[in-house]
Amino acid sequence: MINKYRQKQYLMLLGVLLLAVSMMGCSGKKSSGTKKPAEPTRKPLESLEDSSANLGQWGRAMGSVLIAMNEGDVYYFGGYEQTEGNKEAAARILKQSWKITNRTELLTQIQNLLTTGDRKEYRKEAGEMKAMSKKQLKTAFQQLSGETLTHYRMVQYNWKTWKKKGLLAWDMCRVSHLAQWGYVAGYITIEEAQALIEPAARTLSKKFNNWEDVQKNWLDGYAQHATLDAENPVGTDLEVRQKKYEELKKNQRKNQPLYDDSLFGAEILPLSGVNADTLLAEVTAAEDAQQKDITQKDTTQKDTTQKDTTQKDTTQKDTTQKDTTQKDTKQEEDGQKGKEQESAKEKESFREEN
Repeated sequence: MINKYRQKQYLMLLGVLLLAVSMMGCSGKKSSGTKKPAEPTRKPLESLEDSSANLGQWGRAMGSVLIAMNEGDVYYFGGYEQTEGNKEAAARILKQSWKITNRTELLTQIQNLLTTGDRKEYRKEAGEMKAMSKKQLKTAFQQLSGETLTHYRMVQYNWKTWKKKGLLAWDMCRVSHLAQWGYVAGYITIEEAQALIEPAARTLSKKFNNWEDVQKNWLDGYAQHATLDAENPVGTDLEVRQKKYEELKKNQRKNQPLYDDSLFGAEILPLSGVNADTLLAEVTAAEDAQQKDITQKDTTQKDTTQKDTTQKDTTQKDTTQKDTTQKDTKQEEDGQKGKEQESAKEKESFREEN
């Protein structure tokens, strides 16, 4: 065991070493040994979004935190250049996190987020809890523990904080994530990606007044989704996301703010030539085609079954008729044989009498 004197010597030595290292790091002199090559300055990506619309601006702000956490450029729609490596990475994220492997599956998930998302189940659970008395609710919570307890406390927290708006931005911002990753993965074009953001942007514009509330709602929605306590985020991924948002907000470009609250009072400018309704109609068409295939398959199976049944009935009928014919023939042969035997007996009797 180190005595106090020696421990003090070690601490002093450590302090000297740390000071020397820090001085070397601040000095303009070259350090001895192998020189570390300078890292290239990251070149800002040239924006490819439609400048005549503002959906790119909406989409970048909506998806900013998660894009930044994945080291993407939040001022570049999509977050990343559409290189082969980035295509593979985006496709991998979509497959692992969303089970999306193609265009139709991407559009289907976006439609689900726009129409129901996680907020449908949240509202159902909140409604059930609201219908309970304070005593019933207290008794119910006493019977819960672990993640189940955290989940229902978050439902209660979100309802108290947001009422029906709970998890709304959580679902709408994820539309932006899917649209941008879908573009980078090559499932949709950049124009289609921006167009798909329009219905989500309109919802946020109608229900919120600023980005602070949107991001807070998104973070609270994430907390419920991940079964985390929004009121005690220390040491969790929720805290990481909160800090990333604060960092992005603090370091916004003066001439190009990421979180521009004026968007909420301005008109949403869509792209020309492409819109979300037309794109999402592909989902309905795909579902109709799938249902048609199922119907045709069922019809084919039904026809095959009926054909097999008819053939079986015909075979059984033919077999029955054959058995009947054979039986009748045998009975006729037996009858004829009986007559011959009787005739022979009569002849024998006649011979005996004579």
